[in-house]
Amino acid sequence: MLLAFHYSGYDTGNAPVHGVVYAESRDFAYSRLKTNRVRATRLRLDPSATLRNWISSGFDARDLERFYRSFGQRLGNGTPAPKALESCRGILRDPKLRQAALAMQQQCLGGSELHAAMAFAGFPRRDSMLVRAAEVSGSTPETLKRLADDVRTQRTLRGSLSRVIAIPVATFAFLYVFLFVVVTVAAPKTLEFFSKTGARMPPFAVNYFEFTRAINDHLTLAWTIFVTLPVLLFAFTRTSTCRQVAESLPLVRELSVKAELAALWNGFAQLLRARIPPATAAIVVRDAARRSDTRGWFARFGHLLETGVFMREAVVRAGFPPLVATDVAAADESGRVPDELERMVREFEEDVIGLSARLSDVLFFASMLVLAAGIVVAFFLSYGPIMAIGLRNV
Repeated sequence: MLLAFHYSGYDTGNAPVHGVVYAESRDFAYSRLKTNRVRATRLRLDPSATLRNWISSGFDARDLERFYRSFGQRLGNGTPAPKALESCRGILRDPKLRQAALAMQQQCLGGSELHAAMAFAGFPRRDSMLVRAAEVSGSTPETLKRLADDVRTQRTLRGSLSRVIAIPVATFAFLYVFLFVVVTVAAPKTLEFFSKTGARMPPFAVNYFEFTRAINDHLTLAWTIFVTLPVLLFAFTRTSTCRQVAESLPLVRELSVKAELAALWNGFAQLLRARIPPATAAIVVRDAARRSDTRGWFARFGHLLETGVFMREAVVRAGFPPLVATDVAAADESGRVPDELERMVREFEEDVIGLSARLSDVLFFASMLVLAAGIVVAFFLSYGPIMAIGLRNV
């Protein structure tokens, strides 16, 4: 598990530098900075950056798009790579990406080629391979701009998926906080009022107020549980078990699979366009897969291509869904494989946006039902005892 360390020091030109470095320990952080040709004079643990890295280990998509586009424009204007990287670092807010840009800069100053510097700095393997092919053909600025466009497309898709879950998350968060406030704030005041009046309480009200009294007598423990439960729930959402539960719904599974396939086949098409051998492209794409099924499909696909099987046959034997197999076979027969694959990817992207809208509608309706049920429960907990006591003492 990587930790984030904030550092201050000097680069090879004795210019002051500072930033965040990610490593397994303090010693590894010093070693990584030394490899990046940075002489660190101060190093301290950065808890907030460490937490952000645990939640999301990749680069910030918006910053990555900005970096690729800006870097490509500077190279296109004839700016040397080290100077272009230094100027790009100033527009980045993601500390991990800033550190990667610094590592690239130092590697370029040391004589490394751009694609090797990218691989060393931790950029996606597919991206570094595309840049390697572009360096041979002299089209590095254009390739970086295409990478920026690709990042923007993927960010748009992820944004659609994020908006799908925003409403139910907000609904459950509101109910969770509201019910806790009812139990810890409203219930004690209600109990105090009726204790002063000497009113007789029905069994339901007695049990309810005994429950709230127990919680308020151990308020520290209650607060600990109240804070811990969402953290545990968030951790659970990152597990394969949670994904399996969610994908028991056909709509969720279809959305997840098509979003993944859109990203992976787009990467495959870009690698083919850069004249990367199909078998190698399939292996690179396989390594970027997050789902076990798509990873298995591309692993078998790459193995079959290595053995000399035609693409149109390999995609069927690899186990891809029929729609994918049909489109890839048609692309292979057309002789314009990258173009046809990009057309298929655009169709997948449109499907993802449409499925996201459908799922959003379903979740919105379900969230409204849950919110209504939660309001009824909260009203019952708040005023139910009062009404019951009032009826008991009429």
